[in-house]
Amino acid sequence: MLPEGSSRLLTVGEISLARTVFRDAIKYYEVKVHNDSYLPFNMQSADVAMTPNGEIYYRDPHYRDDFSTEVPRYKHWFIHEMVHVLQHQVGMNVRTRGAFSWAASYEYSLPSDKKLADFGMEQQASIVSDYFFLVNFGLGDFVNITGFKGIIGPDLKEKYKKTLEDFLRNPKDKRVWL
Repeated sequence: MLPEGSSRLLTVGEISLARTVFRDAIKYYEVKVHNDSYLPFNMQSADVAMTPNGEIYYRDPHYRDDFSTEVPRYKHWFIHEMVHVLQHQVGMNVRTRGAFSWAASYEYSLPSDKKLADFGMEQQASIVSDYFFLVNFGLGDFVNITGFKGIIGPDLKEKYKKTLEDFLRNPKDKRVWL
């Protein structure tokens, strides 16, 4: 395991996993994963990941040497943080917005008239990572680990596709996020 206080580049497996969601929208070679607190004096909670600057900070016991080989909930969490990487790379001020994320809601519903850009930063990350979970792992644990708050019916995947329509077409288009 990577020693605490160290960082590494994404693994081949993590890049492959992320490409299933983001295709070539992310500059994967620029992304570092830290086994460390972003905040000074280890003030970052061990149960919180932070991605303020295009780099991901996990703490023990949640840091992993390769998230692509982990159980679904860790893959989900990794994709959530990779959304913040992409938000940073397209110009969103993730650091400033993240400073207030303790007060931000990760919960959301999917009204048919809303696009991804209509949601807050954390909700956007939840929507993308929850869709990833739904498509890859089904409804089994979906309710237990996602931020979706709505009616789960046979049209759920279609609701996500409608909200994510622009993202699915071109994830690196700034208008998807801002």
